[in-house]
Amino acid sequence: MHFSIFDENVSTTMNVFLVIGNIINLIYNIPQMVKTYKSKSTGDFSPTFLFMRVAGNVIWLAYSIELNEFLFIFSNVVSVFSSVFISYYKLAELLDYRCKDALLIGGEEENNQAYTDIDDPCYNGKSDRFKNDGVDDISIIEV
Repeated sequence: MHFSIFDENVSTTMNVFLVIGNIINLIYNIPQMVKTYKSKSTGDFSPTFLFMRVAGNVIWLAYSIELNEFLFIFSNVVSVFSSVFISYYKLAELLDYRCKDALLIGGEEENNQAYTDIDDPCYNGKSDRFKNDGVDDISIIEV
């Protein structure tokens, strides 16, 4: 497979536009990725939009690989990476909301049954539900 930076089938002007387009594509994705990473929130993004963005970008990437055009491939790799990155946080956010809803709907108060962290479908090992408040459950008092 031979990759070239410039497309020999188009003019120098068009190759310059391709380079500028790639730089813009790289730059415009970075602020959204940083914002998503810092806030861990994708509330404004529709899951359908993100799924279609990832699918479309993967198809464009496959097409650009078929063409063997480096700039086209680079642009689509950046787009796929940023789409998957944001989609990861959207999926994590959706699963978190789902877990919170499951706990509200089927929590221990409604079922009146013993409930432990192990039973929790959203348990991540960091729960402080049964945090030791300094008083042991079983104490031996010597008199």
